[in-house]
Amino acid sequence: MINTAITFGQSLDKDNFKLTKTTLSPECTYNTGKEILKGPDDICHSYESNMLDGRKKFDKLEWGQSRVEQISGSDFLVHFTDYLTHKGIEHTYRCSQKLTLDADGKIVYIEHLEDLAERANLDEFYRQVGLKT
Repeated sequence: MINTAITFGQSLDKDNFKLTKTTLSPECTYNTGKEILKGPDDICHSYESNMLDGRKKFDKLEWGQSRVEQISGSDFLVHFTDYLTHKGIEHTYRCSQKLTLDADGKIVYIEHLEDLAERANLDEFYRQVGLKT
């Protein structure tokens, strides 16, 4: 099961959404914190849209190497790091996603977990570079 979580993280690190899709159950749901997405197509479309929006918005956007932590037999945390640069100012943003896998080793549930301090620092970066007032 951990291999599925690792593949999920690494595929997102490399913007390989076709590979990401192979890790997801047809019944997978994703709680983004703002909405619930259902099914591999909608979930992967959301990841791809966020990447494309970010690459348009920032002068530079790079993904770090994800790290997987097993928290129970079928639950994993995937830790992500994003490196943002805009108008000469650099910012590092970190978040995690909790994955639940089924008996077949497919991801059936994803929950975006955001640290409030990380969000506040990201909002401040947006203000500094003129992307948020």
